[in-house]
Amino acid sequence: MIIDQLYNPQLLAQRGKIKVFENNLFRWLCFEDEKIIQSCMLKEDPAKLNLPYQPFMMMWQLFFNRQPSSACLLGLGGGDMARYLGQQFPLVKLLVVEQDPDVAKLASEFFLLNPDQNKLTVEIADAKKFIQKKQQFDLIFIDIVIDNKPPDFLYTEDFWYNCHHKLASDGVMIFNMVTFSDKEFLTLLEILRKEFGRLPFCMSVTDHKNIVMLMPLDTNNQPTLAELKQRSILLQKKMNYRIKCVWR
Repeated sequence: MIIDQLYNPQLLAQRGKIKVFENNLFRWLCFEDEKIIQSCMLKEDPAKLNLPYQPFMMMWQLFFNRQPSSACLLGLGGGDMARYLGQQFPLVKLLVVEQDPDVAKLASEFFLLNPDQNKLTVEIADAKKFIQKKQQFDLIFIDIVIDNKPPDFLYTEDFWYNCHHKLASDGVMIFNMVTFSDKEFLTLLEILRKEFGRLPFCMSVTDHKNIVMLMPLDTNNQPTLAELKQRSILLQKKMNYRIKCVWR
């Protein structure tokens, strides 16, 4: 587990509740609870995904049949997903939405996140308000925590309605849900079923509270669960990641 490799931490920076640590191998970011790692960068390979749930969020490739041209990331952290997408899909225009300007500054200063006008933009904004804008994306990644838990607006119908209408017709929504109770999970599933007309594909991250949800808008020729499992094995080999999950 990655947490076992974050030994001998040295504090590099702190702004309020946000802290940046490093050791000889990794640099990582956490909020108030230092045991909960929000972002983690391998210093010799900055674009590598290190947190257990992150490779699961790349499973959108099982449903998307063309090269994506645009992606929106709600939630920045230390920029792990932005660095990976920027390296693996260099033609994709990335827009990252982050509410806290201190997080954006730390990501730029300590995590090699360098916004430019062409391929990567970081917008300081509230995700709930931003998602009401009309701009559309091929991919929408949602990975937001406030005080180490999902914000309340993730359980509102309006938020998911706006997410739905910001996706291209063949787009995919990717959502990292940290579950604390079955009730929360079932409530969210019912909201998603009502908005999208069906349930998302869900992957439980073994030994963690994360459930990564995938919602492709294009329902034509959707794979069966057995086909998804087989495709995911091939994709993992291509990505050089091995993930241990339960599809549901």
